[in-house]
Amino acid sequence: MSLAALSVLIASAPGTVISTDLFNTVLLRDHTTETRRLAAAGRRAARRLGLDPAVVVELRWTCHDSAYRAVGIERPHGDASLRGICSTMATALGLDGAAAGVLADAEVEVDVEHLRPNRRLVDLLDGARARGVRVIAVSDTYYSTDDLTRILDAVVGHLPVDAVYSSADLGSTKHAGGIFDLVAAAEGVDPSAIVHIGDDLLADVTRARAALWTPTHLPRGTAYRATALVGRLVSVPARLRRDR
Repeated sequence: MSLAALSVLIASAPGTVISTDLFNTVLLRDHTTETRRLAAAGRRAARRLGLDPAVVVELRWTCHDSAYRAVGIERPHGDASLRGICSTMATALGLDGAAAGVLADAEVEVDVEHLRPNRRLVDLLDGARARGVRVIAVSDTYYSTDDLTRILDAVVGHLPVDAVYSSADLGSTKHAGGIFDLVAAAEGVDPSAIVHIGDDLLADVTRARAALWTPTHLPRGTAYRATALVGRLVSVPARLRRDR
């Protein structure tokens, strides 16, 4: 659906709550890979903590993989937490909670540097809010709500939503589908009153529709998706080396 058609849909449905995905919907990533961004964050944090960057980067991936393995075993419908990952890292390095904050802050900062706002969508959301429509964000991410709020403010320049829901905080995801009922309950509205915008066909469309939300698919361009896929494939050998 185009943004123009989405605007018409919102205007024609009074009482609607607009829900939006964040990454690659409101916040557009550049073509860097996750591997590159996490390595940059690890090196930045290492400099601030006076540690060997190679050790921090390697430990970041070890803790990342361990966290997601634990999620898969203990709570397969949930998500990992950046703050939890960084706390584990700090403990492994013999450091305190303040160091965990340094590690997490570096990651947020680096991510901000590789994001830009989807201005057309932000303008649509701002216009809807100006007309009294409630706008929320629902994200599958290891970032907390506080982290997401900080990222939105830094990248967009203001908060274009009234509330932010994080899978890391709620313990349930869009990909598994459970987060939709939790958010509808938190908002105190009937699921059918929520229009959800997102780029992921499974999480933002199929799962949202199954939860009785009204999904709107807003995918990134073909060139971006192709480049992102190549980037993920190129990073696979490095990940495999880490796992051995």
